[in-house]
Amino acid sequence: MKMPSRALGFLLVPFLAAGCTQVQAKQAFKDGNKAYKEEDFKKAIVKYGAAIEHDPNFAEAWFYLGSAHNAMYRPGKDNPENIARLDEAINAYKKSLEVNKGETENQKKVKLNTLAALTAIYSEEPYRDYDTAYGYAQQLVAENPNDVKNLYAMANLYEKFEKVDEAERMYKQIAESNPNDPKACSALAGFYNKPLWKDETGTSHSKFNEAVEILDRCAQLAPNEPSGYQRVATFYWDKAYRDPLITDEQKLVYAQKGLDAVEKALALKPDYFEAVIFKGLLMREKAKATPDRKLKQQYLDEAVTLAKQGQELRQQAEAATAAAAAAAALAASPAPGS
Repeated sequence: MKMPSRALGFLLVPFLAAGCTQVQAKQAFKDGNKAYKEEDFKKAIVKYGAAIEHDPNFAEAWFYLGSAHNAMYRPGKDNPENIARLDEAINAYKKSLEVNKGETENQKKVKLNTLAALTAIYSEEPYRDYDTAYGYAQQLVAENPNDVKNLYAMANLYEKFEKVDEAERMYKQIAESNPNDPKACSALAGFYNKPLWKDETGTSHSKFNEAVEILDRCAQLAPNEPSGYQRVATFYWDKAYRDPLITDEQKLVYAQKGLDAVEKALALKPDYFEAVIFKGLLMREKAKATPDRKLKQQYLDEAVTLAKQGQELRQQAEAATAAAAAAAALAASPAPGS
């Protein structure tokens, strides 16, 4: 039996209306993205709002609506209008999670970004709350347990809430799971170099010896890369320069170890201006701790010379970079008359 055309038309109307609504939602979302990229967040909020009005289950639009509100929030300002921005962001993020089915790669990515955003919000004032932040962080890791970025987010969360043992365990887990990754190794070293531990007097201190031991191991993972040795040098300089509790003898030891690391970097890259500059800084620390006046002046003179050399090399590097950029721009520009 053939269906009358009039009846068929009535059946098609809802489908056509739904299709039109989807088109309108996608166009509003596209307009919102354009405004967002231009940092016109007020306009973006209006457009994303229109997108979810047309399609309440548009997870991506809910997420970017939250992001636009979040971008307008100013940390530290507790006036009602500012807090309201953060509240709007939270509500939009939670709605995005609620409607996100994770059926497409983009939806999965948006879900991860949403969980990360909520973890960050509940890690800071005014809504700082460990249990809530930890819950979102757990979901983030569960969504993709092999993603190192998510593991770092969890480690950072522990650190922010002074869960030092848990943070240490997480950083070590990342380093052990990625034994050939200098970044994972450096992250663990950086963690140990923070004053997160307290002695019997309540004084905060780092685990400096563990930090530089690990950092030296990091440098060995890429033995032909000078930046690894340079980072070792910066740790030794920072210790010699900033720690008021070390003796002159210890300062001399740290300064010399830093200089040894700098020399390794410069052997690989003689024009490495950062290393030359730090070599001068380390010589200054060596001069401060040296009791011999003649040697002290010798080290200071060398530090001045190295500072000048480092600045000259920096200027040469910047000039070379500028010249290369200009040449690239010229090569990319159309020829006259073309």
